[in-house]
Amino acid sequence: MSRTPLISICRRCEDDDGHDAGNGELLYEQVKALRKKLGLKDLFDVEGVRCLGLCRSPCNVMFEGKKRSTYVRTQVHAVLEAEAVVQAARAYAALEPGEELSERRLPGLSD
Repeated sequence: MSRTPLISICRRCEDDDGHDAGNGELLYEQVKALRKKLGLKDLFDVEGVRCLGLCRSPCNVMFEGKKRSTYVRTQVHAVLEAEAVVQAARAYAALEPGEELSERRLPGLSD
């Protein structure tokens, strides 16, 4: 595993409403572009994956890293929450190995 945290985004998540809310490919491309624009390439990696197996709740994002708990978020809005994914990735990357987020909450992606 990479020494930087990995954010995996399901690229197969599909949009059922015609408004791109569940479009995994769109979310992946937006997060990747924001990461580049904000100069965060050294902070975390982003990968598009074929499927995270949570197809009934698109879009799906997984945060994982060495000696870190894995966090999975479902029903991430592809259009409205790309910035929230980047914000959450920054918070996740800032964790020390073994450290947990308070109440397992990712900033911007937890109710």
